[in-house]
Amino acid sequence: MGVQLREKKMKSGQVSFYLDIYHNKKRWYEFLDIHINKKKPSPEDKEKKRLAQEIRSKRENELIVQDNGLQDKSRKKADFVSWFHSYMNAKKKNYKNNLKTYKHLTAYVDGKPLSFQDITPDWIKDWSNYLLKKVSNNSAIDYNKNIFTALEEAVRKGIIYVNPFRKIPRHERLKVKDIYRNAWTFDELLHLMQTPCKMEKQYRQAYLFSCFSGLRWSDVNPLRWTEIIIKNIDGKEEWFVYFEQEKTEDIEYLPLSDQAVEILKECKREQIENKEISPYVFPKVKEVNEEKAKTYKRVWYFLKKWARAAGYDEKRMHFHTGRHTFATNVLENSPDGDLWTVSKLLGHKSINATMIYTHVRDSKKKAAVKALPVLKIKIPQNAA
Repeated sequence: MGVQLREKKMKSGQVSFYLDIYHNKKRWYEFLDIHINKKKPSPEDKEKKRLAQEIRSKRENELIVQDNGLQDKSRKKADFVSWFHSYMNAKKKNYKNNLKTYKHLTAYVDGKPLSFQDITPDWIKDWSNYLLKKVSNNSAIDYNKNIFTALEEAVRKGIIYVNPFRKIPRHERLKVKDIYRNAWTFDELLHLMQTPCKMEKQYRQAYLFSCFSGLRWSDVNPLRWTEIIIKNIDGKEEWFVYFEQEKTEDIEYLPLSDQAVEILKECKREQIENKEISPYVFPKVKEVNEEKAKTYKRVWYFLKKWARAAGYDEKRMHFHTGRHTFATNVLENSPDGDLWTVSKLLGHKSINATMIYTHVRDSKKKAAVKALPVLKIKIPQNAA
């Protein structure tokens, strides 16, 4: 094993430092992005060279620790918040939710360093109590799951031995609470569709498409025409959506409802008429900056405006309501709308995630009860 500090001449006349690493019969190079003027080094150049030599020593130490199955105790002192930011950018999966977690985390530490070794069961409880003052119980659980998953990765990388979440007894952990899942009825959707509101038409179309397809915002806004598949089955034209879910990274191949198809046809016709050829189904809804979510905020602003114009509570108007609307209406209105089918239509990995829809609307419960017959019972006069 060896880690050598090398120099590479640049066109500018400077030299660039890189590490020449030979380990486990493999050789690779790691460039340090440190450049100096070697012929006439300034005090700053000398400090840069010293820094490069220090990095070389540290990298060699990391490999020695790795070879001997040891834990580098200095890594436990590293700042977890900075590490989490790099982790979520590299991971990409569940990025939007991780970003929310990161924002709450930075607000909680308030600029102070948070080392891995500072994250103890007591710290987690204090952090959880902070979250409960800022977000709902179930959102706090989601953010804790993101921290838990990141710490599991830290264990795999040998930064820490044990995930501190695992040291908390189950009865002391936050519990998921049942919540009412807002969903639009067909009558409410019809009223929305008939309510005029000055806004970009694609905002309406994208939201209604979510209500009739069950797709999340993160799946609707980047939806491409190449992901819409049309097949001829038994002489009838059937439409499907073939895409990779942003949240789970699973490839899904789902049939589309007739109303969702009508929305797609309308979008295609308008793009052709307006000569706005785009690879995206809803180009004016496509998010261009995931971190700042500017498009999402603009769309959400107008959707709330639309809800108010229709006389509805604006808190109901978000893309999660669209997804819940689809699931609830399939369960209530389709003869084959069982939980297993809905689970597959929503792209859930486990039916457990679909169990939130077991609480159907009162009308469904009332219909089930009213289906029971009325028995005409005559009590014999002699009965006592």
